[in-house]
Amino acid sequence: MALGEALPLSVAAGAPWLAEARDRVLRMVAADRLSHALLLQGPPGIGKQALAEWIARLALCDSPQEGPCGQCPSCVQHSAGSHPDLQRVVIPEDKKQIPVEAIREMIAALQMKSYRGRRKVAIIDPAEAMNTNGFNALLKTLEEPPGDAVLVLTVSRPERLPATIGSRCQRIKLVSPSRAAALAWLQGVEPGVEWAAALALTAGAPFAALALYAAPALDKEMTEVPRLLDRPDADIVGLAERCQQRLPAERLRWIENWVTERIRKGLLGPAPDHSPGSPGLPQGLRTRHIQGLFRVLDETRAAQNALKGNANVVMLFERLFVILARELAVLRTARQGH
Repeated sequence: MALGEALPLSVAAGAPWLAEARDRVLRMVAADRLSHALLLQGPPGIGKQALAEWIARLALCDSPQEGPCGQCPSCVQHSAGSHPDLQRVVIPEDKKQIPVEAIREMIAALQMKSYRGRRKVAIIDPAEAMNTNGFNALLKTLEEPPGDAVLVLTVSRPERLPATIGSRCQRIKLVSPSRAAALAWLQGVEPGVEWAAALALTAGAPFAALALYAAPALDKEMTEVPRLLDRPDADIVGLAERCQQRLPAERLRWIENWVTERIRKGLLGPAPDHSPGSPGLPQGLRTRHIQGLFRVLDETRAAQNALKGNANVVMLFERLFVILARELAVLRTARQGH
């Protein structure tokens, strides 16, 4: 397939590291014991959304066997995104949370009679994005679910999900694939692409790597960030404003990986050059530099956590870049002394 097109569900949900979860759901369906609420738990970017869609298609399929048949009227409607018995609840583009109204509308739809006389399915993605009112509204439905309804929740941060919600769902834990497995799958999706860089940028998350492929200039843009911050006249505010405009979470992950790699090199020993971030310094200065990089890393991770709330994104990047620029200035002074 050509990237930029929608990834076929059979390919997306067919990722090998999702096989155990697929088999578990298939056994439930075969025994006519599909849980009324499934909770798909795992790191971001490993395919929870694809698996949720596959489960929805399977639950709605007229003739499921080793998976959804893909040919019945129900599967055709699902493929077209027009299945009347499927509800999807996601974060609106202009919001940072799932509004309670969306949960209430979903519940009302589940309580109606099925259009096709089979199950009704709702996907909540990500479930931890509900607010307290949304959790309370959903809890009532989980306690007394309509007999033909199936809810599929995805969660990347289970600690943000109330225990009352999690305890009423059948939890399916997903784990990240090995680097080799992720690279092999990505090469199968699109051969010839240098996937290693995208996979490193997304902390080993294959689906996140696929999404990044749509923005190939990101790595090149971010490579310039340390160089720009290494200048005495660095425009920190302007750089922060540019970073918040597109893919801020991916940019923070890039910085995290960049800093982590410099720390690793510094701990292994001096490098042959004194490029920005290079630990090629005398032992005392190198130790101080590594300590400074750990401060940058702490700030990066704090910014990543704050980004999931209602933080001012420009201010997050400004604060991070001030700390990183300060560390690079120390390194620049040390280079000039050599």
